[in-house]
Amino acid sequence: MLTLTNQAKQHPPDTYRALQAAEGYVYFGLYREALKELHRLSPDEHENCDVLIARIRVLLHLHRWAKASQLSAKGAALFKDEDEFTVQRAFAFHQMNKGEEAARVLLQAPEWLRRTGILHYNLGCYQARWGNLHTARQCVQTAIQINSAIKKNARQDPDLADLWN
Repeated sequence: MLTLTNQAKQHPPDTYRALQAAEGYVYFGLYREALKELHRLSPDEHENCDVLIARIRVLLHLHRWAKASQLSAKGAALFKDEDEFTVQRAFAFHQMNKGEEAARVLLQAPEWLRRTGILHYNLGCYQARWGNLHTARQCVQTAIQINSAIKKNARQDPDLADLWN
């Protein structure tokens, strides 16, 4: 499914179908169609955690950073245990060249999110874009120590290219 929530959830049939359809549209790069599918849901379902996450992901694919940031803030307020809202909000700020705001969002993330490596990795990306390569390298090394799978992404991430040159 299009979501990476911490728990498997049951959805009403219409919501489940819309999430599945949106996932298919995203897979084929049909982002506007995915968004239309999610908008067809009843207004009650628009604030469902998985629907919000799916909408945010589609908005990020569409480069609608400001709207993705707004929805991520709303989702974080409604669903405090769902870390994806924090990560996506920071990413949206990063894409809008609001690195300090992105870093602030991540630094306010719950402690357990720091143990995933995502926080350190993203901070490393921001530091690299600001030209702070020493700090960026430290952040990325910490992320890799926490989660070795991050190393592959780090080598391919354009934000971190200056670390490897």
